[in-house]
Amino acid sequence: METAEEKPVNQVVIAPPAERHSSEQTEMLALRAENCIKNHVIAAMSIGLIPSALLDVVGITAIEVKMIRDLAGIYDFPVPHKLVAYKVLISLIGSIGPVYISTKMHSALKGVPLVGHAVYVGLLSLTGGAAVYAVGKIFQMHYESDGTFLSKDNKYIREYFKEKYAEGKQVVKGYVL
Repeated sequence: METAEEKPVNQVVIAPPAERHSSEQTEMLALRAENCIKNHVIAAMSIGLIPSALLDVVGITAIEVKMIRDLAGIYDFPVPHKLVAYKVLISLIGSIGPVYISTKMHSALKGVPLVGHAVYVGLLSLTGGAAVYAVGKIFQMHYESDGTFLSKDNKYIREYFKEKYAEGKQVVKGYVL
């Protein structure tokens, strides 16, 4: 039986606004964070237009690191250097497969004049923007939860990332149209 003191492992605890900020300040911070994420997503989409998967990965990783720092500044949190270093390492290691696949995909799409290259570059742009959106949402949640979200079970964080990545694909399409 669960006591009042115990909380489920996967429950995200967000500090009540009165403890850190008034509700008006909380809304302003969320709005600033949304704008920060949007600006970085647009920058990532621009990087995605460079037809090089390796440059794409490096550029998007740099944009994500800057966004994490900017979000930390918005929420008046110290930059979580360990988490940022871990994020960079995961991005670079995790990108080995996609870089390989995208170079193979680019070779296949090159055979289709004009359209093939445009589809390839468009996919890099959209997926990069969606990934930056998801990372931004994870760190926004982390800061809004008073720095506790990223200490949760990795399975829960992966699920949240997948959810926000899918949401990011829709948001990115909205920026394009």
